[in-house]
Amino acid sequence: MTTWTRVADPEADAALLPAWLVARMTGRRGSFGLLVTSGDVVRVVTLTAAHLSSNGIILLDVLLDHAGVPDGVDTAWRSKHYLGAPVPGATRATVNLAHVVAAVEFVADSRAEQSHDAAEDAETAISTTVLELRQAAEDATERQS
Repeated sequence: MTTWTRVADPEADAALLPAWLVARMTGRRGSFGLLVTSGDVVRVVTLTAAHLSSNGIILLDVLLDHAGVPDGVDTAWRSKHYLGAPVPGATRATVNLAHVVAAVEFVADSRAEQSHDAAEDAETAISTTVLELRQAAEDATERQS
């Protein structure tokens, strides 16, 4: 029988999830997207908790944003299908981390004026986070088998 552990503490979540995802999405409201394996983007306002099963599956409790293309999004992202709350007020959802390919933020960071070197460092960190998310999804899928 599978048992589940609910983790709603950002520090405890950090042990389960990549640091960027936890630091930016847990306990704070924003405009985020979870690119899932279908190619759709799930628009998220915040991450409220993570659930870890005894067989390694990680589920994320989120509050959904409204559907549609975010304001100012790059043209390369415009062709994506953006999922949000199915009806007004129905904002709670649970996402299987194994189906998340990437996590993105749709609001410019207040440090947008950072130097070129710092921007390259940030890009490297984001790439590393994407790889960590992909590995976590692959690991969870393997544990399901």
